[in-house]
Formats: sequence, C-alpha cells, structure tokens
Amino acid sequence: MKNVTPRIIVICSVTLLIGLTLSVGLFLSLQNSFETKRDRLLSNSFNTLQDRIRQEVDRNFDVLYAIKASYLAHNGMSRKEFASYAHYYTSKIPSIQALEWVPAIKLAQRDSFELATREEGFENFEIFTRSGDSTMRAEDRPIYYPVYYIEPFEENKAAFGFDPGPSSSVRQNAIDQAIESGVGAASEVINIVQKSSTEKAILTFVPVYKPGSKEIDCLIEGVYLMDELINTALKGVDLLSEVEISITDNGNREVLLYGQIGEDRELTAYNSRSGELRVADQTWELKMVYTSNAGQPIILPFWVLMAALIITGLVVKLLFDILTDNRKAVLSYIRELEQTNQDLEQYAYVASHDLQEPLHSMQSLVTLIEMEFGNKLGPMGNKYLSHINAVSKRMSNLISNLLNYSRIGHSEEVQTVDLAAILDKVKEDLSELLKTTETSIETKTELPVLRGFPTALGQLFQNLITNAIKFQSGNDKPIIQISAEMQSGFWLMKFKDNGIGIPKEYQSQIFIIFKRLHTSSKFPGTGVGLANCKKIVELHHGTIWVESEEGQGSEFCFTLMAE
Repeated sequence: MKNVTPRIIVICSVTLLIGLTLSVGLFLSLQNSFETKRDRLLSNSFNTLQDRIRQEVDRNFDVLYAIKASYLAHNGMSRKEFASYAHYYTSKIPSIQALEWVPAIKLAQRDSFELATREEGFENFEIFTRSGDSTMRAEDRPIYYPVYYIEPFEENKAAFGFDPGPSSSVRQNAIDQAIESGVGAASEVINIVQKSSTEKAILTFVPVYKPGSKEIDCLIEGVYLMDELINTALKGVDLLSEVEISITDNGNREVLLYGQIGEDRELTAYNSRSGELRVADQTWELKMVYTSNAGQPIILPFWVLMAALIITGLVVKLLFDILTDNRKAVLSYIRELEQTNQDLEQYAYVASHDLQEPLHSMQSLVTLIEMEFGNKLGPMGNKYLSHINAVSKRMSNLISNLLNYSRIGHSEEVQTVDLAAILDKVKEDLSELLKTTETSIETKTELPVLRGFPTALGQLFQNLITNAIKFQSGNDKPIIQISAEMQSGFWLMKFKDNGIGIPKEYQSQIFIIFKRLHTSSKFPGTGVGLANCKKIVELHHGTIWVESEEGQGSEFCFTLMAE
C-alpha cells in the first residue's frame, strides 16, 4: 500500500460518490421516463382517436349533404336514383348501416301515400311504429316521417315505413332538431329497428325544404353503427396494447365501443383520458381507459440500479488499481517524455547552429572563389558556383523553416490576442513587398480578440498573405479579402485571394510538410509554410482547409477557439 496517497483516496472516494449519485439518478430517471412515455402515448392515442372519430362523423354528414345536393339539383329523386347514389357511399364506408330518404307526410296524405306505395309493388305497406318489441300501425297525428327510400334495402327492409311516433322520442327529437336548425342533427345512441337490441347506432338527419318556403319536404337520414364507426377510426391509432373506449351521449347513456370497462376500474389521470366530442348538435364524452401493463420495461429500474452500482464498484476498483499499481509506470513514462522533449530541444539547437555553420562556410567559400578566380573559371565554372550557392541557401532556409516548425507553441505563453493588431503588424513587416506587388488587403468584417499565441498567429497570417502574393498568374495585382464570423464557439476565418487556384485533387495534400505542387524555379519556397499554418491552427484547437478552383483563386478557411 506504499503507493496509496491521500490524493488517490480522495479521487476514489469522489468517484464512488459520483457513481452512487448517478446510479440513483438513473434509477429515478428511468422510472419517470417509463411513466412519462406511457402517459404521452396514451394522450397521443386519445387525441388521435378523438380527431379520427370527429373526421369519420364529418365524412358521414358529407354523404348526406351530397345526396341532398343531388335531390335539389334534379327537383326530386326516384327510388332507383336514390338507390344508385346511396349504394356508391354504402359500399365505401363500412360504418354506414343504411342511407334513407324520409318524406314529410301530412295526415291527410297518409292513405293516398300508402296506396301509391302498394301499387308500386310493396304489398301490405303501411306507416307503422313500435312499442317495445311489437309493431303497430301509426296512430293519427299531424305529420309522419316514415323511412321510405332505403339502401341497402334487403338488409334494412324491417325499417321500411317506420315512423318514430310519439313514443320514440330519441329519433323524433333528432328530427325536430334538424328541422329547427336547418343544417342537420344527430340522435343519441339508440338500438335501431333492423338490428338486434345489443347493436348500437346513431342517426343523423339533414333537412330538405320545399322551394321558396320553410316547410319541410323530406329528410336525408344516415344510420351509423357505432362499432363500425369506432373500428374505422381506430385504424392508424397508436394504442398501448389494450384500451377500453366508451362514449356517453347527451342522455347520459354510456355505450361501450371497444373493450370492457369494469365497474371496479379506478380511473385516474395516469390510466385514463376523457374529453368532449362534438357531433352535430350532440356533445359526447369520449373515455379511454388503459387496461394492460404494456409499456413496462423488461428490465425493471431496480435491476438497472443494481447493475449501475456493480459497475460503479468495478470502476472504483479499476481506478484504484491504475492509481496505485501503475503509478510508478506513469511517473516513469512522464520522465521519458520530459527526456524526449529535452532531446528534441537539443536537436533543434544543433540544427540551428551546427548544421547552419557548414552552410555559411560553404557560402563564404563560394564568394571567395568568385572573387579570386571568377575571371579564370569561365562561364561554366561561374554557373556551377552560382548553383552551389543557390542550393546551400535553399538548404539553409529549409533548416531554418524546419526549426521554426518544431518550435511552434513552445516559445511563448497563451495570452489575449487582438487579430486586428496582428494583421496590422504583419502588414507593417511586409510593407515593402505589399508596395512592390501593389497588393490590396481588404478586411470584410471586424477581426476578433481571442486567447492564443501571438507570434504563431502572426506567422499564420504572414504565411497566408505571402502565399496569396506569390501564387499569381501574369501581371494580376494581388487582392486579399479577410473575414471572420462566430460559429458554435469557434471563429471561422477566411483568406480569399485572386491567385492561380489549386486543383481539387491536390487540395488535401498542400498542408503536408515539404509537399510542393510547383518547382522552386517557378515558385520559390521550401514546402513548410502551409504545414506551419496547419500546426498553428491545430495548436488553437481548430482545423484548416482550402476551397479553390484552378484559375479562380483560393479561399483558405480555418477555425480558432473563441475562448
């Protein structure tokens, strides 16, 4: 335990505390997430169902309005014409049990109306009403509303001639409401004549008045099965496993539409949703109850907590081993790195002094030979000496540039840097070159102030500006545009020039050290400048790239961390 220090104990203790805190937080977060997810899914399912039922009812009313429009357009409608129109819709909308044409027959017209219908081929036809399970001829009253045209007929012929009568208040109330409103009405949920007593439906009515008056001529009636209507609306609704759905109408009748809601079911905001559903003049209460355990995780939050605690223990144990058993190895590695850095610094010293000295001597000897024996060497001899002198100078520049590359980031401390001041300093240093080449430098935006290495950033600006001046075609005057903008915590800098441009296939290679695209005779240089730029940008946690087309100039872009 000799490698255990108070620092290691503190680190392991803090790690354990953080692990426990995160484990408990994860446990609570998972519990809340599962509950929130189920709650959201139930709410979304309910809202979607509510909209779908409303859309389905609206679609059914649209059918009645379409038949009414045809009736008015043709100044009436025969039984065959009605059957043709109605069949088109009943074949496409499953929730429609029947579409019916209901004439308004006054008491004085009743006998002639029944006789004409019998002559049409419907023997024993009469306007009838119901009381319980029995039928009877409708008693005398001022006006009747019998079901007359009906489609499909065979499935619904039990309703042929049926009149609501004074005892069937639900249907009669809906008719009265439709006539009074003039736009349409819906009934409460009822048992229809042509179906079993357990099958629920709603009736919808759209009134048709006699031309030029408010006297009722007939009604277009729709009979819609609630089960079919809800099943159509359920298609595409994302339900959580099992739900129960019921509707309570204006008469406080609760109709089960889907599933079975038990009387002992506890309805809470957690497992149920309810809301109003407007159907013509009716206001229904739609209720959805969540009945299953769907949405519960396979791995309970408790076991997630246990797993997180075990992982925390293992992490603390591993961290303890790393900080103790491997502490010596880490210290040894640090010492090796420090020694390597010292060796690199020593190499840089040798490169700057020992390697430069022979080159300087060579250049001096070449100068002496030219002075003493220049007239005797002849043209070829002087040419060779010039070549030796040029090569030695290039070698000297290469060593100096390599030395500068290795020193980037080691010769100064990070400080606050004003890039506008850096640009002014570079322009001052290059004033003679800028004047000679008639170079124009335009600052398109205000340059930022940030934390960085001022000398390195000055070298970055100088390299990009001198490159833009160097790589020009013909007698074009160099134009350099500089801009800056903030993007996600970084300053995006752009240096745009009007030079010769860079072919796309070489754009990824230009930042490699010693990589040159042109011969030194055409464009002098060592191939280190852009490599320096890349290293400086990366030192400031950024990236550099170029956007260019050959013959269209180049735009060097790089990012610098804002803070």
